[in-house]
Amino acid sequence: MKKVITYDELLDKIPNKYTLTITAGKRARDIGRGAPVLTKVSKKDTIVMKTFREILDDKVTFGEQREEDLNEQE
Repeated sequence: MKKVITYDELLDKIPNKYTLTITAGKRARDIGRGAPVLTKVSKKDTIVMKTFREILDDKVTFGEQREEDLNEQE
């Protein structure tokens, strides 16, 4: 049986709770749309649990966009 994932463990990887929520939500949406899972998971795991395991395994991270990058996108 796999170890239970705690909120504190996730916050160790992504220290801001709002950024954690957005990052996990976007990744869960990607997995739901058919993106491959980047870490070893059980078939019984939900999409959210798969996402959390990826975050704990450092397969999913967040990055801040620089102002220059935002201006280039416009």
